[in-house]
Amino acid sequence: MTHSHATSATPPLSQSLFAAQPIFDINNQRVAVELLYRNDNGVTALEISDSQATTELIYNLCSGISAQIVQYQAPVFINVDADFLMSGSFLPLEPDKVVIELVERIIPTPEFIASVSALKQRGFRFALDDFEFTPEWEPLIALTDIIKVDVLTCSMSKVREHMQRLKRYSIDWLAERIETQEQLTECKALGFNLFQGYFLARPELVTGKRVPVATLKLAELIDNLFQPEPDIAKLSQQLNDEPNLVIGMLRIANSPLYRKTREVSSVKELIVRLGLDLVRKWVLMFSVLNNCNPAAASLVLTRAYTAQQLADYWQLNAAEQSQYFLTALISGVDVLFAVAPEEFVSGLNVAAEIKQAICSGCGGAAEAVAIVKAIEQCYSMKTLADNINPQYFSLYNQQQFEVQQKLRLFAGD
Repeated sequence: MTHSHATSATPPLSQSLFAAQPIFDINNQRVAVELLYRNDNGVTALEISDSQATTELIYNLCSGISAQIVQYQAPVFINVDADFLMSGSFLPLEPDKVVIELVERIIPTPEFIASVSALKQRGFRFALDDFEFTPEWEPLIALTDIIKVDVLTCSMSKVREHMQRLKRYSIDWLAERIETQEQLTECKALGFNLFQGYFLARPELVTGKRVPVATLKLAELIDNLFQPEPDIAKLSQQLNDEPNLVIGMLRIANSPLYRKTREVSSVKELIVRLGLDLVRKWVLMFSVLNNCNPAAASLVLTRAYTAQQLADYWQLNAAEQSQYFLTALISGVDVLFAVAPEEFVSGLNVAAEIKQAICSGCGGAAEAVAIVKAIEQCYSMKTLADNINPQYFSLYNQQQFEVQQKLRLFAGD
């Protein structure tokens, strides 16, 4: 058996997560932001498809590590195309946090209108983007909360006519692409009550660190997730084998979109916190963004399982064993993502013992992680350690063998 010490290539210190352009009310107060897809390689949403752009944007919003993100939580306007809206994995966001912008490229078929209606009943709000008042969009008017009008391309006299015709509906009117004070004044006088454009604020690029995603044995995981009555214990075990996915899910569960008062100290609690419905949606999104480094995953999984086995060896209970596993997993984010564990855990609502173990090196879990790291170092440097219990090496070797077997199964070897 070979022992390897994996390191990951260091990603750029800062990556583009998305751009955000504020939306203002009649009193010039910022009331929302529109999120815009951005890519460091200059690829546009049209080039990668609207659905993929929406998927990446939402993932970056919820799991990206950035001091700026807290400003852009809710409500956010997000462009969505028909494929994304009608797919089974629609928007793992709470309805009150988002306004869904229906892009002008959509063809409003009866099936699409039915999907919008179903989401409307769940509490989602809708905006018609670059609305051109063509007849085929009429059935969506009653489902719409906001109509966005491009003031550079629409005749104000025509807009006035449509406002008069649609006044029986409870609709907010948003004037976009405002570039002068004169346009702003005219739009306010006309009856617009929301405003967006370069004159008010340009889009701001939000940068940070993307947490990449890996999904090992995804088919098995999804198969269990989508059973009528998923086996939560089995699901917890499957997610234990998905280190990048668990780390990403922790970011999501603790993001301002979902943050609750209860802390998380095991994968099972993570599932309960998010709820099966949201876990299903996020796993589907992770499958789209699949990006796995098997060597790094092997190292961190072995560390986590060995820490759990040490807790068992020390006769700790099942809850403490789970806590050791999660602590060791988080300790590996530097290997997985080139993010300092202390920086990563600072934004999480995990158990105090886990945070203390990561940030201060205190407690039994920190001791277990230190032992496993010392074993990793011995194998990396091809040295012996007289001060480490030989039984701990046996535990590590067994867990490394089992992890490598799992990875081989995944790779189809």
